[in-house]
Amino acid sequence: WLKWLEVAGTQACCSITPPSTAMGVACSSNGQVDDTQMVVDVPGKKKALLVGINYLGTGSALNGCINDVVNQKEVLISHYGFEEENILMLNDNENEPKERRPYKRAILDGFKWLYQGAKAGDLLFFQYSGHGSQYQTWSENCDCLCPLECLEQPWPGSVILDVEIHKHFYDRLPKGCKVVAVFDCCHSGTIANLSVKRDLQPEHKPKPKPRYLQPPKDATSGIAKISRGMRREVVSGRYTDHQLWVFSGCQDDQTSADAYCDGQYQGAFTWAMIKALKHDVWHETYVDLLDQIRGNLRGYSQIPALTTTHSSYLDAWYCGQVPSSRSQAAQAAQGRKKALLVGINYRGTRNELRGCINDINNQKASLMKHFGFQESDILMLTEDESKDNWPYKKRIIEGFTWLLQDAKEGDQLFLQYSGHGSQMTDKTGTEPSGLSDCICPLDCDQPWPAHIILDTEIHEYVYDKLPSGVKLTALFDCCHSGTVSNLDVCCELQFGSLGRNLLAAPEQYRATRWMPPPDEVSKPNEVNPSGIAECTTPSSPEFKVSSGFRRAVQGNREYTDKLVWVYSGCQDEQTSADAYEDGQYQGAFSWAFHKAMAEHGWSMKHGPLLVSIRNILRPRYTQIPALSTTNSDNFQRYFLSRKNGLRIVSGGACA
Repeated sequence: WLKWLEVAGTQACCSITPPSTAMGVACSSNGQVDDTQMVVDVPGKKKALLVGINYLGTGSALNGCINDVVNQKEVLISHYGFEEENILMLNDNENEPKERRPYKRAILDGFKWLYQGAKAGDLLFFQYSGHGSQYQTWSENCDCLCPLECLEQPWPGSVILDVEIHKHFYDRLPKGCKVVAVFDCCHSGTIANLSVKRDLQPEHKPKPKPRYLQPPKDATSGIAKISRGMRREVVSGRYTDHQLWVFSGCQDDQTSADAYCDGQYQGAFTWAMIKALKHDVWHETYVDLLDQIRGNLRGYSQIPALTTTHSSYLDAWYCGQVPSSRSQAAQAAQGRKKALLVGINYRGTRNELRGCINDINNQKASLMKHFGFQESDILMLTEDESKDNWPYKKRIIEGFTWLLQDAKEGDQLFLQYSGHGSQMTDKTGTEPSGLSDCICPLDCDQPWPAHIILDTEIHEYVYDKLPSGVKLTALFDCCHSGTVSNLDVCCELQFGSLGRNLLAAPEQYRATRWMPPPDEVSKPNEVNPSGIAECTTPSSPEFKVSSGFRRAVQGNREYTDKLVWVYSGCQDEQTSADAYEDGQYQGAFSWAFHKAMAEHGWSMKHGPLLVSIRNILRPRYTQIPALSTTNSDNFQRYFLSRKNGLRIVSGGACA
């Protein structure tokens, strides 16, 4: 979904020479950027210039531009450490004094105010929301911003050309000063004319009001898709010592929407940007922020772009909002982290397994080493713990309650179950298969369902009680886990034709994590509430959509707004393997999960992680992993929010 835009015949990511001195970038002795660390914010002053123009009382009036900059101001103050006295607002609200109205002279003076006194380590923020257009010079079409007087006075004297933005702003910046610019207007795709650009293609195309101002007849001769002179100079290295990030609401040949979102008029791009930042608790890398904006803009035809001066800066953190120490480097979001880990080997029973407790021990080690979890915030329920923490049903339910206790927006919760899974007669009559999925606590040798945990109980005790803004990631390495979560969106990776000989793998030990139910609850319920008989065999097509609770969740806003990811070791009709890998007994899915994460530096998005797990399992196992979540955009978020970034070297110099 991400692609590099080719510039001047060569890919931008290959045509850029890393700067020898760049605040916020770590370089090794061979000059290569160390992108396994973090960009850490350099202390300095923060200033912002926010320009919003609604062109009130004209035939080109817009509705949302002033709201854009008002909302952005609130975000900068509340979440990014900006002081109100260091934010200059220019807008055409009727109550705004004349010196704060967005005429061209005031905007250019605003640029001067913004960079005046700036030094290395400072962060400058600029946003323009209003009409954009193009003006034809003798050699090319220039993109331009449209100040308030441009409707009445001649062009180009009353507009701000892209070359003027360079002349009056970028050219004046000291080295080491960071600049973030947002252009929520039409024809903003290359208005920055920087050297590295990312484009994101949308999937749907609708239609609201464009932020495009038709230029006077004598100022245009059509739109030409040509390389601008300033871009050629930038590619030649003019700005490689600068740290600039410029977000554009759309491409040069597109229009940015003035829309109605969340109960108010605002720019679709600005709305999508603030929504993405809020969703990730105000911590996001630039390129991932662009990805999230793209997801939020699904349904609009505009294609957002991000332009910067060096490819490594794409992985820097938006406005420097990062953890403050190396010990927190695995954390992409603020908030507490808690984990409930349940592993059951059923020792001394005919259903004994060998690898489930190892699964949990391995997971605990990785959570602490790579994801910033504290041992005091991890609850282990296994047969190796004291008897108070043996994984009986009552104790697991108590664990669910402990996991969610005091959870609030920004917290990160993790749940893993490794043990037997099974199915029993659906007593509600809501499952088309007639069977309900369940997990099997240590005391499941007693009567069912009193001593098992049904998929609906997992919803009742976990998903239903998850507060807004709290992220939950769950792994079920057991049989019949494919829809144990019954969430709204499921990504199932089918292999096609595969052999079923489990003993063909290198190690001979194989056991399934499947427990046969007692005879009295083993048969499907053959009649649903409507009285219509259902096909009840697990191999039937109906079985793939068997989750009655999924039907209740689909289209239910109570669940689509929750942040939940659930990994399942296999499909509903399959078994998860208890295996011997890398010198120890463990679940095949848990082994493949850790192997995939280790191969990618413990930083992967959920969708690619699932693909990688599948590729590792495919040659040796028949089980097909699945990933369920509450929103399709969540597949492109990072597992436990861990994103590898960059870190600074003291003084900003390469050794």
